[in-house]
Amino acid sequence: NMRGYFELTPLAAAKSGNLKGNDKVIQARPVHIPHASSTWKLIMQSGVGLAVTVGLPLSVFLDSELGLTERDQSSIEALVLDGMPVDDPSTAVIEDGSRLALAAGLPGIAGLAMKKNSAVRALRGTITHRGLGEIEPKSGRITLALYSLVLPALSGHFLQKGIIVTPAQFKRYAGFAPDDLCQFDGRQISVSDFLQELSA
Repeated sequence: NMRGYFELTPLAAAKSGNLKGNDKVIQARPVHIPHASSTWKLIMQSGVGLAVTVGLPLSVFLDSELGLTERDQSSIEALVLDGMPVDDPSTAVIEDGSRLALAAGLPGIAGLAMKKNSAVRALRGTITHRGLGEIEPKSGRITLALYSLVLPALSGHFLQKGIIVTPAQFKRYAGFAPDDLCQFDGRQISVSDFLQELSA
């Protein structure tokens, strides 16, 4: 039975556990890939789950929950929270179930408008994040996606922290690395064999 969620974890001995958030509890089964090839970084652009503390200002969240250094954050030119570009991370509060996208430069005038405090931000005035939300820290889950130059720069950081994915996501991106080995349910098998079990 391969339904549910998987946690791609850096911990070989990780156990299945319940994760709270989005007003429900899910069970995530750990999958450890000890020598993951670089193609796994691509999974970050599909939007992966993170078990985190929510109810925090985005500026605090980037530091305390995502573990991003000042240098990391300086490379992020666009922050999009629940589909709305953020100009001031200190006023935007990340909620349980939020979707957060991080990107560097984006193409075209639309990409330029999405940047933090862009000179042409008036073009997206109606969708700009207005900083609504209460600061009330609690356990939850969010979806994180990385784009453009942020993808290769920060994917490894999040893969080392552990991410939550669906079987469909795992199957899609595992196809790029069929020869990698993974540890699952106390066994070490190839990713291609694991994919066959997922399809059974």
